[in-house]
Amino acid sequence: GFGLYEGWGYKTAVDEVNKAGGLFLSKYNAKIPVRLQLYDDESRPEQVTTNTQRLVLNDKVNALLGSATPPLVLAGATVAERNRVPMVTGIAPIRAFLGANPKWNYTWDIFFDELDMTQQQFHTMDTVKSNKEVALFTDNEQDGVVMGGLWEQNAKKFGYHVAYHANFPVGTTDFGDLIRRAQSAKAQIVIAQMITPDAITLWKQMQTLNYHPHAAFFEKGAEPVQWWSALNKAAQGVMVAGYWYPTLPYPGASSLRTRFEKDTGQTYSQHIADTYTSAQVLMDAIVSAGSLDSNAINDAIGKTNKTYVVGPINFAAGPGGHTSPLPSFMLQWQNGQTQIVYPSKLATAKLVYPLPS
Repeated sequence: GFGLYEGWGYKTAVDEVNKAGGLFLSKYNAKIPVRLQLYDDESRPEQVTTNTQRLVLNDKVNALLGSATPPLVLAGATVAERNRVPMVTGIAPIRAFLGANPKWNYTWDIFFDELDMTQQQFHTMDTVKSNKEVALFTDNEQDGVVMGGLWEQNAKKFGYHVAYHANFPVGTTDFGDLIRRAQSAKAQIVIAQMITPDAITLWKQMQTLNYHPHAAFFEKGAEPVQWWSALNKAAQGVMVAGYWYPTLPYPGASSLRTRFEKDTGQTYSQHIADTYTSAQVLMDAIVSAGSLDSNAINDAIGKTNKTYVVGPINFAAGPGGHTSPLPSFMLQWQNGQTQIVYPSKLATAKLVYPLPS
């Protein structure tokens, strides 16, 4: 579901540069056009590896942009590191990114930090009344493992109780037994981390089994518009953490959504912002390097300290020295659109609570 947004973000940034004549490289004292080569990874890590090797060895690319979610991003990053080709990426939560390699050399990540994101659910719930009983549904992919552990810790820290924690493989189709256990635990709050198809399946089965929690946070799975398209009004009130919104005071933020929806006829996703920014960061670094030397480009990426459409980017200040964390807040699906509902200073709508039955 993220591919449409990623492709648009990358293409739009490159098209803008090429319309201006390309990137000025001081070594050649000329503007050089940018060629963007995209391959479909089919959401399979092994295909990411094949594609990235093809880009490096056959297409002889000077730099790389990442895919989406840790399994895919990390597969590409491994090839980038091995071949010493600089890569800038988003859509890979920072702790999962660093968990795979605490000392990246050629890969740079722009996304939220799970240490911050996994607190937003409890901050939001502190604004309303509940029995503070939580059911966690986390898959066995990197995000599920990392965030599941952090939610366990943060629940206790914020005065909540994890009444039931379901762990399951990606691609699970029958959640019946897990849902019944969450019901029996009387959990009024559901927090999940899973891919969109699995999240849709879980939510449909929860409705069928008449499990209606007061609040539901479906991280990753409820982010793209496919979530609402598949569930429509049944998705009303479900929340997902955010890191970008068109109302944030960053250059170009207010118009980026409009541009995407005009170009595609589709509802936007916040992923248009970090991918658009990733491409801009990479191309800015190429200009700063003044050449196509991979080490010079890589060094220039590390010196990035500028505010883009997604917000301030500064890798030197981020965990591991190769990440730039984006602050988290809480979004909620309301009538086919996501609205900021926490914190109040950023809110674009009031929190719908409890969930409509």
